[in-house]
Amino acid sequence: MARVNLRAAFMRGLSSTVTAQQVFTNRVDEVAAFNRSVESLRRTLDEAEVSPVVDRAQGRRNVLTLYGVGGIGKTTLSHELERRLLADAAAGERDDVMAVRVDLSEDGACDIESLLLRLRAGLGQLGGRWPAFDLALASYWARAHPGEALQDFLDASPALRRASRSIGLGDQIAETVRDVDPAGLGGLTGLAHRAALATYRAVRDRVREGRLLADCELFADLVEADADYETLSYFPYLLAWDLDRQPRRGRPARRPTVCVFLDTFEVVNGRTDRTVERLIQRCVYLMPNVLFVITGRNRIDWADAGAGGELDFTGPQYWPNLHFSNDTVEPRQHLVGYLSDSDADSYLREALTRDGDPAMPEEVRRRIIAGGQGLPLYLDLSVSHFVALLARGGQPSAADFGGSFTAVATRSIRDLPRAERDLVRTAALTDRVGADLLRAGQPNVSDGSVARFLRRPFLTHDDAYVLPYALHAALRHAIGEADRTLPDGWSDRDRSEVAARLLAWLGEPLGPSTGRVAVAQALESGLKLSAAHGVFEDWMARATQRLVEAGQWSELGAGLTAEQAATPEYQAVLAAIRGVQLRRTGHAAEAVELLRGAGEGVRRGSATAQLVEIHLAHALRNHGDYAEAADIYRALVGGEFDAAARYWLCDFDYLNGRFGTALGLLREQRSRGPEDEGERLRLIGHIWRVNARFDEATAAYTEAIGLARREGLAAAEAKALANLAQTACWSGDTAVVSDTAARARDLLDLVPNPVELVKIRSAEAVVHAVAGDAGTALEAVGGTRQLADGIGYRGGHTLADVAQILLGVLGGDHDGARRTRAELDARTRRSGGNTYWVPIVTSWIDGVPKAAEHDPHVEWVDGPAVSLGRWAEVAARR
Repeated sequence: MARVNLRAAFMRGLSSTVTAQQVFTNRVDEVAAFNRSVESLRRTLDEAEVSPVVDRAQGRRNVLTLYGVGGIGKTTLSHELERRLLADAAAGERDDVMAVRVDLSEDGACDIESLLLRLRAGLGQLGGRWPAFDLALASYWARAHPGEALQDFLDASPALRRASRSIGLGDQIAETVRDVDPAGLGGLTGLAHRAALATYRAVRDRVREGRLLADCELFADLVEADADYETLSYFPYLLAWDLDRQPRRGRPARRPTVCVFLDTFEVVNGRTDRTVERLIQRCVYLMPNVLFVITGRNRIDWADAGAGGELDFTGPQYWPNLHFSNDTVEPRQHLVGYLSDSDADSYLREALTRDGDPAMPEEVRRRIIAGGQGLPLYLDLSVSHFVALLARGGQPSAADFGGSFTAVATRSIRDLPRAERDLVRTAALTDRVGADLLRAGQPNVSDGSVARFLRRPFLTHDDAYVLPYALHAALRHAIGEADRTLPDGWSDRDRSEVAARLLAWLGEPLGPSTGRVAVAQALESGLKLSAAHGVFEDWMARATQRLVEAGQWSELGAGLTAEQAATPEYQAVLAAIRGVQLRRTGHAAEAVELLRGAGEGVRRGSATAQLVEIHLAHALRNHGDYAEAADIYRALVGGEFDAAARYWLCDFDYLNGRFGTALGLLREQRSRGPEDEGERLRLIGHIWRVNARFDEATAAYTEAIGLARREGLAAAEAKALANLAQTACWSGDTAVVSDTAARARDLLDLVPNPVELVKIRSAEAVVHAVAGDAGTALEAVGGTRQLADGIGYRGGHTLADVAQILLGVLGGDHDGARRTRAELDARTRRSGGNTYWVPIVTSWIDGVPKAAEHDPHVEWVDGPAVSLGRWAEVAARR
């Protein structure tokens, strides 16, 4: 099922309204609002005649939003609500209450795969049986991540590792898979591509036969759909469906209570591009039996009309409780206001005590309250300043307090020893820090100073992360402002020099064995440092290329813009990322336009310059300009991407009929690994095939197939099988082609590649033409063209032309064959490649001598008479 159909299936009845956006400012008791929200959702679900999970047209009443300015205490409030929820459950001896926490500012937290697996890990606390989600996930994973173990992915991210190991998530999913496919367990844990394929086939076949989760509407559609993020973003529906069927517990029997806390939501809904927010909104909408508690700086506009077109579900009919007019029914949106004077005084009285009495004098408390205006972070910093004054043996007075938030931050910095002042400035430069990163930024600071600094109360700590410490975002900003007024404050140059040391440290541990999650996290932090402080390291270009090659290009650079850039290198990396995204989504011409000027100001020959160039070449090649692409590949030989450049130059020689040249270069090339060697073998096979040396071509493709199988490279095996079908088709043996094509299509279910499907269909057209089944062959020619048009693959029409000409020759329609040959000649000359097909088809129509006169000249392996003579025999066999 195509993604458009999936979207339609989940969005029936979508409409939008036009409503003025308003903000309501009434102050409420947030804890009471949370309690009422939990109870209200429970009551809504219990009273519903049809579960809203099944009835997707029902408005959603499962979002409690707490929003307000930075430093207001939203994160603290969120943690407190979670603590109370779980504490009350423990006190009531309830084991059916669980919570999931996701801080969206964490590296990788907005990745839809990580988010869904964290949700699944949290729900796993309620029990191990989640069949709809687990089986769909296993099917998705087998195709989206061939050769990558799910457990390795679970272990790569600190937050995901902690969540998944707590309940044995990998074992739970494996147990579900074992029930359907006992032999497929290895495919989940080790993901050898054959075991993974067996798992996917077992699930798919049982779904098609109606023997698996037939009562879960759209389960079959999700299993059959493309294995991409768009499809995955609908999987929350399966989690909700499984949750609806969890056994009820207690007396009286109750449904489980599940709360998901999404903190720092401004990271998502503060972007110009709302792609990530759309995926998360889809998750919230499809899980109406879960309460989502969203904390962030901005009000959510989902119930307003303005978001229509960017988000899927907008308008009050979808989110009746989030509309501005609702100020009573929970769950809803609340502006988290500042603390009242009495609450602020209670906080200060209890923060520091002496013999049970407040340590802060009343006049000091009044001065702090007057200055802080109820901002909790302001109170925290004031308490730290009071403690620092006491530690120096002084008696704090009211004159030591008050002033703006920046003034308080200034005092907080001034209170620290010199070494720690530099450490807090360093920590303010980036999202997260650790002891080693701080030492890299401040190599002359002692270990003792670092250790003392990390114990400061204004730092938060989470040991699930490699860099476990963080400053509050509002404090980071205030420190940057405050530091400019201090006598020993840093200049912009000071900040850039420290940022450069941090950036270099982030890139040091990255190597071939580093997991892609770690690479992505380092790159994200590096790009932010680069944008803010005008620093750059070439490792970021290499990391970008590695993630692109791994298929992780869709979320690279999210939230960053070229206008922020302080260096041409930073702009170039962002342009390269954007170029990849355009090319991979069918906008090659736009990618070419963007990338042509992207390297301006970048040092020639640098990794960054070469990154832009290789993606410009790829975009040109996709756009059909093989000659200019080849010029760029030649210039890249010997550089960062030497192996790729050499391969594509050999491919260019092949496309232009320089077969002997290409063969000689391919035989000299050294492969970087099995993937490269497989590509080399296949290109050798292509050369033999178009020279009608079918036995040698078959041998090369068979070797490539064997290598791919040994290495678990499903995508490479699928391509080699498609090429083998293209070779076998000229024999007229329909049984061999049918078997090979079936094996290739099975693998392409695992690792979709529509270009290979076009090649397989063209092979079927040829084999039926040679076998004398003109009707089936003509139908396959039409299918080849249709598939090619569907994906914008111009080369598909070349293959269809060849099959159509063969049909005309074998059927005696030489005039028709000549007309198609003219179209083929024009098509290949425009593209600058595949021109050798014209003399090949001419050997069928006008004979070998005429074919040998073709211009441009083709460097046939055995000379034109012999090579074209073999091709002429193909049409003469029948």
